Order: sequence, then C-alpha cells, then structure tokens
Amino acid sequence: VIEGAYGLGEVVVSGEVEPDTYIVAKETLAPLDIRIGHKAFKIVRGSDGHDANVDLDDATADSRVLDESELRAIAELAVAAERHNGCPQDTEWAISAGRTYLVQARPITTLGHTAPPAAEEHIVLARGLAAAPGTASGKVRVLQSPDEGHRLQEGEILVAQMTNPDWLPTIRRAAALVTDTGGMTCHAAIVARELGVPCVVGARTATRDLHDSTVVTVNGARGEVVSGVVEAPTVSVTTRGPMSADGAAAAPSSPATGTRVYVNLAMPETAETVAAQDVDGVGLLRAEFMLTEALGGRHPRDLIAHGEQGQLVDKMVASVGRIAAAFAPRPVVYRATDFRSNEFRGLAGGEVYEPVEHNPMIGYRGCYRYVKEPDLFALELESLARVREQSPNVTLMIPFVRTRWELEECLSLVDASPLGRQRGLHRWVMAEVPSVVHWLPEYIGMGVDGVSIGSNDLTQLVLGVDRDSDVCAELFDESDAAVLDAIGQIVGTARRLGITSSLCGQAPSTNPAFAEHLVRMGITSVSVNPDAAATTRRVIAAAERRVLLESVR
Repeated sequence: VIEGAYGLGEVVVSGEVEPDTYIVAKETLAPLDIRIGHKAFKIVRGSDGHDANVDLDDATADSRVLDESELRAIAELAVAAERHNGCPQDTEWAISAGRTYLVQARPITTLGHTAPPAAEEHIVLARGLAAAPGTASGKVRVLQSPDEGHRLQEGEILVAQMTNPDWLPTIRRAAALVTDTGGMTCHAAIVARELGVPCVVGARTATRDLHDSTVVTVNGARGEVVSGVVEAPTVSVTTRGPMSADGAAAAPSSPATGTRVYVNLAMPETAETVAAQDVDGVGLLRAEFMLTEALGGRHPRDLIAHGEQGQLVDKMVASVGRIAAAFAPRPVVYRATDFRSNEFRGLAGGEVYEPVEHNPMIGYRGCYRYVKEPDLFALELESLARVREQSPNVTLMIPFVRTRWELEECLSLVDASPLGRQRGLHRWVMAEVPSVVHWLPEYIGMGVDGVSIGSNDLTQLVLGVDRDSDVCAELFDESDAAVLDAIGQIVGTARRLGITSSLCGQAPSTNPAFAEHLVRMGITSVSVNPDAAATTRRVIAAAERRVLLESVR
C-alpha cells in the first residue's frame, strides 16, 4: 500500500490531507487499485528556509501524484527494503528532481508473526452491469482495438472500451470480458452470454483501473472485478426428484408448452450441443458473427474488389449449413446481416467504404442497406439458396424494416434470386422499428408470413433510450406499458391475419410477468439465449397453466 501527496510527507503522516492511495501487487508490481485523494495544500521549504504552506487549486488538488514509472520505482524500493531486512517494512520515500529516495525503513511490528496467515483480502477494482453469469480468474489484458487481439493469451481477462463483431475471435480466447461502456443488450453482453464467458459491461473506467498482468477475478453475476483469485464455492446438491430403476435420480422432464421456445444462435460450433436441448428450433440466427469470421477481418467489399467473394459464400454455406443440419427438421430463422456502419468501418478496408454517422444505431443498416447495395445482399441470398438445397428448414428474416417501399424493393431482390425461386421459403421481418405497428398488415399483404419482435431495438426506439448506454440503463425497460402496447398490437395483427409471431430477447426468461403478458397476447413463440431455454420453458408453462385455469374457472 503506497500513499502519496505533494510536498513534504508531514501532510500524510499528520493526516492533514487526503493522500492518493495505490495498492500494488508485490509479485508483479502491477497496480491493483488507485484512489485519488484531495490534497488541499502542500508543505515546501520557504525562502527563509522554514516550512511554508502552499494552497493548491482544485485541479491540482484532485490530480494524480504518481505516474506509472514513479509508482513502480517506489514499489521496487519497498520490496528491496523488505528483502534486505528480512521482514515487511514500514517505509517513507521522497521524489526530488526526478530521483526517488528511500528516506526511512523500519520493521512492521504489528503483524503478529506467530498468528496464522489472514485470509486474502479481495479488493473490488471495478464495478459494472452483470451482463453474463459465471466467475473466472486470470491475468488482465487491456486492448484498445481488435487489431491487438494477438496479445491476448488463452485464459486471460479481456478488458476493452467496447466490443463489436470484429472482436469475436479475441473474445473466444478470453476467460472473461470487461468493458467500459455498454448496457445489458450491447454486443459484448450478447456474445458473452452465448459463449458462456463471464462478462461485466458499463464499468466506466475499467481500461484505466485494470492493468496488464494483474491477476483478478471477474464475477459476471455480480458485475464485479476483484483482485486476486477467488475460488468458486463447492455446492452440494441433494436431489429429491423421481428415481430411475437403478436408484439414481432421474432427470426432470421438461413441461410441454403450446408456445414454442426457440434459441438465439451465432456460433456454428455450438450447434450440436444446443440442438440436443429441449428447444423447438432457432428463432434468431445472427449472421454478423459468422460473416466476421468468413471475412477474416476484412470488409466484404474488399473481398469483392479482389475477386474473393466466392470464398465468402463457401464459408457462409458451411457455417449456416452446420446449424441447419443440427436442428433439422426444426426451423432455423436466419436474420440477414445487420452490421451498423461503425461496425463495418472496424473491418480492414472499412474506412474506404463506410460513411461516418453520428448515430449508426438508427443509420445505414438493415433492409435499407440491402436496397442500396444489392450486390452484397445477393451474396447472402446465394449462400442461403445453397444451404436450403440440403436443409430446407431455413427461413429468411429481414431486419430493421422502416417503411413499406424499402421492404417491397428488398422482397423483389429476394424473389429475383435463386433463393426466392425455391419452393417453401418463408419470409419473416423483424419488428424493431415502431412503424411496423402501422405497416404490418401491408407487409403481410406483400407475402411476409412471420414477424419476430426484436425487443431490444423496439424498446430503445419506443422509449428513446440507447440500448448500449450504461448511463441510461435504468430507463431501458422492456416491460414499460408503451413497449408492451406496441408488442400487443404486433402480436394481435399477426393473429388476426394468420401469420407466425415471435419475440427474441432475454425478458421472457428473466421476467415471469413479461412472459405471461406474451402468452396472454397469443404469441406463437419466444427465442432466448441457449442457457435460458430451460428456465423460459418452465416460465412459459406456468403462464399457460394460469391462463387455462382462469378460462376453466
């Protein structure tokens, strides 16, 4: 533990100012925690040779005393003094003219050497939103961009300001993920939940407070990062359920539900494991992550410019085909690529092709982008057509549809493609923009036979809350009456006109009241992350039983 202030050390010893406090790992000398105090004044040598008090302005008073090199130099002195004297030391130090001096060292006499060692104290180094459950320990690796991904070793803790789809290969190798910004529905949170990586988002200053090589433990369920290694507790579970013939506990059977329970997927390598669960299909297959890996970190137009688009199609066919085969004959709803322009710019060559937008969340994305760049969309349609030759259980879903005319243009592109000419192709739209409440009957009249409510985007646009904002996180509420009303109108229209309705999001699994609202509305299905599928099935079953019981009574 190192304390520091400006001027002579008397202000620290006497307690006249609040010093900076730095906690440093003895083994690595890496900072574990830094707390900046308010140093109202300093004591210096006056012109007459005596001590003089000098008041400090607020900016100086609240500034950091020691930079990284000075902090390390003091830590090295402390370790050297302990090694030389053979026991822990209480030291005093000073910095003058750029040189660091050891002023005093004496044994710490209050340790009680005959007492058993105290349990390690784990200091909270960062706090944020609990985005993905689980606990993981490892060395910190702070990265500024996905280009630095090669620096992260398997099992290290990835700390970044924010992640986009091009971070995916790096996240795969991380033991846990911590970001400065983001809310519960940001990219980092969604990917971490699907990969089963503990994640804390919205930690504000994690990239400054956490330092490379520091050993920490990330608790994704509590939204905390603490110093050192925290062993997960061992839990003994006694099963009192039904018994099998040999006396072992039998696995509890899943309840039957009229409302289908789908899963959200993005990673083909998880397909077989997830497909073995009690799920009814894939309600949201995100294209972005598969496309990122297929592109090898490059912008798709860069591949086209080099005549390599055939490789892109081949890789997408392999990825989507693996998922479709694993779930067949259950439906797999493929959502076409919905990169935002800022995410595309992060790919190699992206700065050449992507506009700079002040608000990419409501900018050049989704259905409108397909209309403006039909050649890129054609590559996706070609990929799906080839997949459906072997696995006809794949459905196409168009995201972020704003207006009637853009969907009409987009569907004409589908109809003119090899995919559109295949028999039995279902065409879905995402309901993320509030305008779908008005236009859905028109969309259905154009041949749309499924609607999936993207509750994250719909909530942010109904309430005017950036879903990626950690500052406004408490305003983001899928259960707000205005959001529920919009969802109710969409489901009601779908029922009245005889098409499938679904909702993809975490709310049905985490909020039983929300799930019951959906059941009462008459929604056809819900789609959640794989780790929440079993819980969602039970919640949906309970809601359906209540509705049936009320109707009987």
